[in-house]
Amino acid sequence: MKVIYDQAVDVLRIIGGQPVADTASLLRGPDVAVDVATCNGHDVIGFTVIGASAYLPLGLGYDAQSDILTIGETTIDPALITENGDFIGYWQVYADEPNGFRDPIGVALRQASKYLASVIAIPFG
Repeated sequence: MKVIYDQAVDVLRIIGGQPVADTASLLRGPDVAVDVATCNGHDVIGFTVIGASAYLPLGLGYDAQSDILTIGETTIDPALITENGDFIGYWQVYADEPNGFRDPIGVALRQASKYLASVIAIPFG
């Protein structure tokens, strides 16, 4: 897992190590691009957050008990939740598509404090 934070433009990039086949923006909420390993797929392999200082140091969207950082919206429908290693994707079925195409509504990172340790150490302000 590779984590890059550019403080000058306030962009956080988390790269899981697999080649990116497709990228989609969150349907609602913060400005986040979700990378997936397959075209039109749901296997999250990374994401980019614009305006990342809203989440760093870990606070907004972070659950210290589970050590998960969640950005965007979630769902409790297990059919609309995908897990790929430490990445979790939350999806919404696109109403205008009869084949069940899904749009991302949120993304989460397990072991957030581990992966974001170097970013958390950056003085913000």
